[in-house]
Amino acid sequence: MSDKIALVSCSGLSPLGLVVRAASVELALENENIVAACITEYSAQPNNCSPILDDAKIVTITGCGDDCASTILKDKDVDSIKNISADSVVKTYDLNPLDAVRLDDDGEEAVKVLKKYILKELENI
Repeated sequence: MSDKIALVSCSGLSPLGLVVRAASVELALENENIVAACITEYSAQPNNCSPILDDAKIVTITGCGDDCASTILKDKDVDSIKNISADSVVKTYDLNPLDAVRLDDDGEEAVKVLKKYILKELENI
């Protein structure tokens, strides 16, 4: 994984939204070729997206079935190369984060699991 990867993730106000944001930001801080992109910024900009997406492979991380990140990018004619469902990953490990403001025990574990899963998926890009 040597190319720049932009993780465009859920920013929802649910426990899983918090997990997704935490995992994405931590991965960006720990890996120089990964950036965490703010989907809210893109939704607020008329007809364009941030230049950060211009030279990066885009991976969306969904928090729920609404998949807002992918929908917003599609509305701006931006395609992602992969979409990862955090809900599916967390359920696989029988984790149930319950706090949308602070990571509870399951939330902390969900961040760890999700980060490992994302990194593994990025190896195949």
